[in-house]
Amino acid sequence: MTTAIVVYDPWYGCTQAAAEEVARGLSEDSRVVTVVANVKSVTVRQVLGHEIIVVGSPNHRGGPSPRIRRLLEAMRAVDLRGRRFVFFDISVAPSHGRAVGRMEGILRHENPFVSPSFMGLSVIAARPRGPILPGELSRCRELGRSIGNHLALSA
Repeated sequence: MTTAIVVYDPWYGCTQAAAEEVARGLSEDSRVVTVVANVKSVTVRQVLGHEIIVVGSPNHRGGPSPRIRRLLEAMRAVDLRGRRFVFFDISVAPSHGRAVGRMEGILRHENPFVSPSFMGLSVIAARPRGPILPGELSRCRELGRSIGNHLALSA
């Protein structure tokens, strides 16, 4: 059975809500056992114990939060072959997607063994502290479903 971890940094609660919805979508068809973890309480070893690694961060000055950045920097020192990465961020206009791209870039820096991320999502909030705009959490759940569907097609 495939396992996944959804790691998030919970600055104002929006990232946690998005992470929980991604996990719900991933777990819907029972093919993927999913764990949701606060970045403050997880180790690199625990994260790397999963085949699918979803990382969510609030957009912090155009990139991921410092805690997410440290996690990604620690992971890039490891052979990451066989693991699939998905990134999401919480942002306000006009910063959509900036942290997603930067998270992938941090992980890839000097590590030739990273599979390309196969999905990413920028979740839109009304203000930096939230709330998440209507309909955005359903996009998070759909991201989780899409990951599961992608796995089924590639199996």
